[in-house]
Amino acid sequence: MAQLNPRIMAKLKRIPDVAVEAARQAMEEGAEEVCEYIRNMVRSTFTQRSGDMVQSIGWTWGELPPGTFMIDEIRSGKNKGDQYATLRIRIYAGAGDGFYFRFHEFGTKDGVPARPTFYPAWKAKRAEFRKLIRDRVRAAIREELRRG
Repeated sequence: MAQLNPRIMAKLKRIPDVAVEAARQAMEEGAEEVCEYIRNMVRSTFTQRSGDMVQSIGWTWGELPPGTFMIDEIRSGKNKGDQYATLRIRIYAGAGDGFYFRFHEFGTKDGVPARPTFYPAWKAKRAEFRKLIRDRVRAAIREELRRG
């Protein structure tokens, strides 16, 4: 079997780092776009107390702030074995008063009607978010392979 050119091998070895960095940047950008979309939905749905809700929506690479509930966790890579490209970003709502905001999202059996906002907004943006990550990673890999 023929050996690959050392220059080609060097390029191929750089791809994981390039892909991870592209995914990280796209995930941060996409998470902020999703959060802003959710904030706008909250503003249009809740005229009172929307300020607290809007300020409580965010994203993090690490642990969730106390009192929040996670809207979703997004991962790059397949998270199997020693998958090098796995990054986890979490979108959350309800910082400081998350328990109260759950009542709005899901309702209560005692008569508070559900007014879903967070999950429908995330569902509307999820495919776009994932496409952004895929496109950025593919573009970064193509660019890395083009470099000499």
